[in-house]
Amino acid sequence: MFFPRPLLLLASRLTFFYFVSTNAFAAAQLPKTEVEGLRDIAKTLGKRDWNFSVDPCSGQYGWVTPNPVKGSENAISCNCSFSNATVCHVTSMYNI
Repeated sequence: MFFPRPLLLLASRLTFFYFVSTNAFAAAQLPKTEVEGLRDIAKTLGKRDWNFSVDPCSGQYGWVTPNPVKGSENAISCNCSFSNATVCHVTSMYNI
């Protein structure tokens, strides 16, 4: 079957950009089992300020306290280098 050269060029570029965009910009995330573990820990500790609507390893509000009052620091640390930087794991928790 014969395809015009411009059509092949367009198809190859679209395919290339699709794979680059889906792989290069995929944010690393914490596995659901670890999120559930953090939910259990939060429930046990009575924590209400952890924001489970965002990924815990994102560093967004609810997982880090930007300007904490001394004695109320709150954060988790993650290692997001697993599976080509698409998977994170909690490495430590801070709740002073």
